[in-house]
Amino acid sequence: MKKRKKIKIRRSRRRRASPRAGTKKRIKFIRRSNLRKKINRKKKSRKRKIIRKVKDSSGKIYYGLNPKFEFLGELKNLILTPPPASFNRMAKRISGLGKVKLALVSGVFLNKENVADLLIVGNDIDRRRFKKFLETLEAEVGTQLLYAIMDKEEFSYRRAMFDRFVRLMLEGPHEVLIDRIGL
Repeated sequence: MKKRKKIKIRRSRRRRASPRAGTKKRIKFIRRSNLRKKINRKKKSRKRKIIRKVKDSSGKIYYGLNPKFEFLGELKNLILTPPPASFNRMAKRISGLGKVKLALVSGVFLNKENVADLLIVGNDIDRRRFKKFLETLEAEVGTQLLYAIMDKEEFSYRRAMFDRFVRLMLEGPHEVLIDRIGL
C-alpha cells in the first residue's frame, strides 16, 4: 500500500491586542489529489474575462468584447447612460432654442426602447439652432436620434385625443428635462 503525502496549509490569524489570546496557527491537512481537484474547480469557476481572443482561419488574432461576460449589461449601462449632470447641461442648451415648454429624453439616452429619443414642445423654436444642437448631440451620442418637435397647442390636442405617439412617450421610460406645462 502506497503512502499518501500530505501537504500542510497554514492560515495565520491576526494577532490580538490582549496578551491572553496569544497566537494560534491552524494547520489543515489536505491530500494532494483533493488539492488538485479543488484547484481545477476554481479554474473552471473563474469569472469570464471581459476581452476574448479569437483566431481566424488565416491565423490572425483578434480581440473583442466577450458576450458571455457576466457583467456585460451593467458595463454597458455604466458607459452608455449619461450622468444627471449632462441632462442638466442638455436642458440649458434646449431652453436656449426658443420658448420651450416641455422637453423629454428617452430611448438612446436611457438605454431603453421607445418611439423617439427626444420630444420638444414649445413655441417659436429656432430651427437653425435646433439643427446645430441636434448635430452636436448626435456626435456626442454616436447615433442618429429620433426626435419630435410640436407647439403647445398640438401637444395638448394630441394628449387630449390619446394620440398613440404622445401616450407611448409619456408612459414609456423617459426623463423630463424641462416641464413648464405641469405634467
